[in-house]
Amino acid sequence: MISETSNLLRQHPKDTSLRILYCFSTCKILIAAKLFTNSILPVVVSIYYAYLRNQQTFVDKCRKYFIPAFIACVANSISKSLSSVHRGITYPLTASQKLTEQTAAPPTEIVDDAKPEKSVECIVLTEPKDITVDVIFIHGLHGSLVKTWRQGDWRHDNHHLRKSTLERRKSEGNFSQSVERNILLQRSYSEPYSTTNMDDGGAGMELNLEENSENVDEPLPQEYSKCWPKDWIPQDCPGARAIALNYTTDPYLWRPLWIKKRNRTSMTERSQEMIEHLLKIGVGKHPIVWVGHSKGGLFVKQIILDACESENADIKGLYEQTKSILFYSVPHKGSILADVTLPFLKRSVELTEIQRNCPFVLELHRKFVDMLERTELNPDIFSFIETSYTFMSFIFLKIVAFESCDPGRGYICGVPLDHREICKPAGRDCFLYQELIRLLKKSEMKID
Repeated sequence: MISETSNLLRQHPKDTSLRILYCFSTCKILIAAKLFTNSILPVVVSIYYAYLRNQQTFVDKCRKYFIPAFIACVANSISKSLSSVHRGITYPLTASQKLTEQTAAPPTEIVDDAKPEKSVECIVLTEPKDITVDVIFIHGLHGSLVKTWRQGDWRHDNHHLRKSTLERRKSEGNFSQSVERNILLQRSYSEPYSTTNMDDGGAGMELNLEENSENVDEPLPQEYSKCWPKDWIPQDCPGARAIALNYTTDPYLWRPLWIKKRNRTSMTERSQEMIEHLLKIGVGKHPIVWVGHSKGGLFVKQIILDACESENADIKGLYEQTKSILFYSVPHKGSILADVTLPFLKRSVELTEIQRNCPFVLELHRKFVDMLERTELNPDIFSFIETSYTFMSFIFLKIVAFESCDPGRGYICGVPLDHREICKPAGRDCFLYQELIRLLKKSEMKID
């Protein structure tokens, strides 16, 4: 700007306004230079000489303040990469059903310690005129409607699942023991799911389906879905009401000690919030199919347990109407990721609740299994289990181990997908989605 003003001044030497502009621009440069030499430069020089005089003290200060801050940034970056979404995706529903990142994002303000944050919202995705079944979706940590329940983009010619088949078998695991299971991971990924009846003992059945099979009566539309429960379920199960329970996650799963801790609700408290939302829209009057991804599956078990133990007839309905449960990589024994401890960082309540083999998750599952054995509740339970490592920021991690995903009840199916992909069907013909449709249609016939 100074050079341009100087050229104009040469062309118009008598222009007073140009002279004033030139002087003003020059003064700004001089003020900036003086500010740098008088303020910033001495600080830099002092730090340099302080380092030279006592290098050990300088290193200790960096170790105490800078390195923990850097580790906190990396740790929370890794934890947030669990969601791994196409940033900026929004999906407008109706005026009362705002589906944006803001609805699921944690609030930024630090709340009063005496008042825990309300963190749950309930969105009705589809509401048919005549409801035959309610299907309720609950996501995991750092998930949301637009992050967790979007269509998967893992279907391509080079994906290792293309040349595989999968074995769907009855869970035979003893939950109290960690038994390594060798499961045959073979299955194509694009075919409609097998319609074989599972009630007559389908354990060990291979689902070997070829692409473009003759079983396909007509091609299914493959438009990308930003919310597959809303887009696909009305087409395949018109009587199903799809409901999403969303909750916020602490932005600092690993919080630096010098940052004030937010008063977050525990999983049991949050489950009560979810129950309140479900009762407001009349859930408990129709058959229920629960769908949980990761920690969302733990919420499913907690809600059913709370409903079973409640004396309130409306709440009891959530238990009595439970017909099926679909788990997508749920850490019934916790996750190894939650075991990570870092210097000067404290884990949030969301993490401590799902530590590997921690008393909370083990007791929750013990009570859940005990409830199934001592009551008349006999839901169909199916578990998809991730067998691939998940890329998180810059490393590959196994988020939930196979033995932790196996609830010891119902049927299980190991899938060579990672933790993010396991809940994202690649299309309406994908087995990850067709299993849900099978459960929905079967649950519709279980009307009491």
